[in-house]
Amino acid sequence: MVQLAGKHALLQMFQAEGVKYVFGNPGTSETPMMTLLPEYPDLEYILVLQEGVAVGMAEGYARTTGTVPLVSLHIDNGLANAFSMMIDQLRSGTPMVITAGNKDIRKLGPGRSDLAELARPFSKWSAEITHPGQVPSVVRRAFQEARTPPTGPVFVGMSANAFDDVADVDIVPSTDIAANSSADQNSIDEVIGLLARAERPIMVIGDRLGGANAEAVRLAETAGIPVYGHGSSEVNFPATHPLWQGNLSVRAPQAVEAIRSADLIIAVGCMVFDDFFYQPGSVIGPGTSLVHIDSDPGSIGKSEPADVGILAAPSAVVGQLADAAEDIFAGTRAEEAALRVREAAAVSSARREAFANSVAAQKNGAPMSPAVMADALAGALPSDAIVFNDGISTAGNIFEALSPTERGSYYAIRGGAIGWGMGATMGVQLGMPDRPVVGVMGDGSAIITVQALWTAANTNIPAVFVICNNRSYRILKINSNVYHRLQGLPAPESYVASDFAIPLDFKAQAEAYGVEGVRVETPEELAAQVRRGCELDTPLVIDAIIDGAV
Repeated sequence: MVQLAGKHALLQMFQAEGVKYVFGNPGTSETPMMTLLPEYPDLEYILVLQEGVAVGMAEGYARTTGTVPLVSLHIDNGLANAFSMMIDQLRSGTPMVITAGNKDIRKLGPGRSDLAELARPFSKWSAEITHPGQVPSVVRRAFQEARTPPTGPVFVGMSANAFDDVADVDIVPSTDIAANSSADQNSIDEVIGLLARAERPIMVIGDRLGGANAEAVRLAETAGIPVYGHGSSEVNFPATHPLWQGNLSVRAPQAVEAIRSADLIIAVGCMVFDDFFYQPGSVIGPGTSLVHIDSDPGSIGKSEPADVGILAAPSAVVGQLADAAEDIFAGTRAEEAALRVREAAAVSSARREAFANSVAAQKNGAPMSPAVMADALAGALPSDAIVFNDGISTAGNIFEALSPTERGSYYAIRGGAIGWGMGATMGVQLGMPDRPVVGVMGDGSAIITVQALWTAANTNIPAVFVICNNRSYRILKINSNVYHRLQGLPAPESYVASDFAIPLDFKAQAEAYGVEGVRVETPEELAAQVRRGCELDTPLVIDAIIDGAV
């Protein structure tokens, strides 16, 4: 053991955990730590001007590097500003450790906030350090909790006296826990039995598939299973594969039909048909069997009762199923699977053709349609580009235009908080400094955390920010239409508080924060600026004017 002040123990534990960046906005309560940072040059503090930007940067960094990033916020005020983004991280399972300083524990009578309790609803685990001797064990647990399935954000508060008081401590990092558990053979046999009897199986996959893309492809091809995404924000299955049928939303009647027409649904690493809107009854047909495979015990059977539930690493289970399916669908049954592949391929081809036709039909429209904008963007990207999609109402067009196939080349928003994409784009660029990074976001989302552009300039993070400027909260109009349809009402003739009467000028916003900004109105202009931005070593904002019609 060594005798250290709590502030030294804290920073040395961060070093031991492999922290490279501290994303934060400091306050007086963090002064003990901030004063010492020059003594720890391998901990680089990335200053942000709004707390949501810090959490967004941490998410982007976590998702591209596979590490647990660190966010440092200021007491209750700064912590509260981050809650909207923390809700997203909790729902999506993004691992990170968020810290905040607090008043001295001896000020309990005069008044101090219970930070751990304040953060608890938005954290996987929450605690406050009140004695320097607690630092190593609490930090170890925080990082281990964050990265152990089900992963998520963890909060650690630090009282002022714990920063400055001295204790005997051991600086030892947390332990990696092997979580690649497979399913028991009885469960595999049960699923394979259902698959062998199914005539219309589908597979629905989410981000907790855990990178087992090749195994998912092998299972789908072997058994002839059409594949859908649900809640997917990464490339879990190649979007150009003939078995890929697109992303499901139970708000869409055609998606509900696809679910109801299946006689077997194999759901892997996703929330099964979770949605904002309540719809009575089950979206699954009465004769359909549901297999739910997940690493999160709270997700299995949460929204829809499962006939077979498997709590294990989805990546391992999909591989087990692929092995077993190869035995079942050999010989005479191979043609059965091949027929389903051909049928799914026809549907997939028709979807891609419909998108291409919509782009061609709208090519000369002004302003650009979302489809034309997305097509121009996709055509201008270098092959090694990484795209962060926070387009919200244009997200579907962007995904279809990109049709990403490589895991790690595409990420999208996983929660409902707007303002996520500005910080996340920068976090990805820090995590992947040798690849061009393009963040695409709506104007309503971008303006929430537009202060991120100052950090991009101040830290020289050379990302490209494409703002889809439709001068409105278009997603509110779309969801208003959904609400009216579900209520059996005609679509509204107008939308309250959904348009920006004074348009947002992101070229001017960028320049005010020290970043180059350009305005584009045609697909040719957009493509040219995207190509240029991907070659720059400084950040670029592209204010892309698009059509906001619904």
